[in-house]
Amino acid sequence: MASLLSVGLTIPLPWLWFLLATIFGIIEAMTLGIVSIWFAIGALAAMLTSIFIDSVMIQIFIFLATSLILIVKTRKFAVGMLKVGKEKTNLDDLIGKEAVVTKEILPYVAGEVKLEGKFWRSMSESKQTYAEGAIVTVLRIEGVTIIVK
Repeated sequence: MASLLSVGLTIPLPWLWFLLATIFGIIEAMTLGIVSIWFAIGALAAMLTSIFIDSVMIQIFIFLATSLILIVKTRKFAVGMLKVGKEKTNLDDLIGKEAVVTKEILPYVAGEVKLEGKFWRSMSESKQTYAEGAIVTVLRIEGVTIIVK
């Protein structure tokens, strides 16, 4: 079994890869997103390789190849399944609802709408004028401004 004697380390390579996998696992546990799990798995693959193959270059290749393949093939799926980075709020429920204009909305000038008993700053998506009392539909919310049509 090989070790990294050339750089002064006497730890066997399987243990070094296990240590790296543990460090990447701890980093993953400390973050809220999927960040380093792929490298932890890559380090475990390199650890298994190091038991049978003494070449450090091959082990590094296995580590990098496994990590990159996992990132490319599974990250989008994992993020979607765990819904990392997307927090649904109750504001999303307002999209598509109708509101009443309480202050005229002019092209490029914000007005105001009343939606579910609350007053919101509002802009027209189509740069149309909406008179007070008009019924508009909520298209999206940008910051504290409701975009209507």
